Amino acid sequence: MKKLLSLVLCLMLALSMLAFASAENVVVEAVPNDGQFEGEELSILVSADWMGDRYDDTIARFEETYGVTVDLQTLPADQYLDVLTSDLANGTCPDVFWIQSNPVGAIESNIGDPEGRCIDFTGADWQNVMPESRQSACISDGKLYGLQIWHNSPEYVMLYNKTLFDELGLTVPTTYAELKDVCAAIAEQGITPWFMAGAAGWRHQLAFFQIGGVYEEATPGLYDALNDNTATFAGNEKMLEVLEQFKELSDLGYFGEDWIGTSDTDQSNAFADREVAFTIENSSTIKQIVDDTGTTDEFGLFLCPLGDNTWYTTSPAGPTMFGYKGTEHEDLVRAWFQFVCTPESLQEILDNSPKYTNLHVNVDIDQHWLPEEEAFISTVPAEKMECCVLQNGTKYTNDYWMQFGQDMIEYVQGGIEADEVLARMDGYRAEAAANVGDPAWN
Repeated sequence: MKKLLSLVLCLMLALSMLAFASAENVVVEAVPNDGQFEGEELSILVSADWMGDRYDDTIARFEETYGVTVDLQTLPADQYLDVLTSDLANGTCPDVFWIQSNPVGAIESNIGDPEGRCIDFTGADWQNVMPESRQSACISDGKLYGLQIWHNSPEYVMLYNKTLFDELGLTVPTTYAELKDVCAAIAEQGITPWFMAGAAGWRHQLAFFQIGGVYEEATPGLYDALNDNTATFAGNEKMLEVLEQFKELSDLGYFGEDWIGTSDTDQSNAFADREVAFTIENSSTIKQIVDDTGTTDEFGLFLCPLGDNTWYTTSPAGPTMFGYKGTEHEDLVRAWFQFVCTPESLQEILDNSPKYTNLHVNVDIDQHWLPEEEAFISTVPAEKMECCVLQNGTKYTNDYWMQFGQDMIEYVQGGIEADEVLARMDGYRAEAAANVGDPAWN
């Protein structure tokens, strides 16, 4: 019972997803403009895709409203954490920065000293804009430091061309054996079965991490044991099985001939032109594919069947915005956070988000749920949504997302064995635990 926090938090998120509605309606008003910020500049450091173009109109209105300028510094994902860590250590951090946060130690492991480096927003008007399940990823030692505005769609499940499957007489696979058969049938048509964009650096890991429930099911209590440092990734039979299956699919060419060098920039056209059949994606990418290409093909969702997975693991986690305590513009930073949480801004951010159909907020805005999303959720038993994704249900794991992805590629290319990939993650996590003085690793 003592270590069930992460699982309970994910159950809360799953139940809220089933409801597709907010429990309350919070209204936040922008800080009044009395000319107090005229001429100031707000700097924001963010990893690619965490803000994208979604915030552009909101930033423009913020600049116009207060007579300020915003310096948005967007870095590639594989460089971001190193730059942020250096900036925080050197005292040169921009006024606002982001991390990928979760409820099990991400703030401490990414930021190091949140009390010394982050603005304390405890009691802010906007706190309850976030559902409780997301607030837990923004709080450290009882103090509110972050703001997480993220969607509540089925996240990184298998998105497939339903029309293509129907024409080929294929049904969605529910086991790994069925997945291989489906891939073989699609490949015979000259189509790449599984679109895998290795060049992005962060996407191929999803196939391993998003099915955390299958690992917990195979070894009950695994998450708690990993968080207690009484279990390891290395030697875990189900994890080894999934990695070996991933490599087998790669060896068979089912990800494409050069998936490691493939970019995700042309994903929509690849689907519309039937060059690919399915991928791991956010469900709302269906809308983006249709909007980008005008295709009349229909799309659907199914669970990733690696490891014979039957779980839809959820996650009250995501990109999270923080204010830097060393800023010379603290009042402007506070005004920015407040501005983002107004109904007008939230609606604007959603409407400018081609990949997302909703925001998980306690605010009355016009959500854009897809029928495909609702249909998918209705097929998953509630008890199969009672587990977090692996990276956010276990301590320090998500901090080494990029390194794990590099290790997966080294494994696929024959440089190391599968268990070495897992052993390296154990080493990474031990390093992070030492950095924050986690007693379980002493």
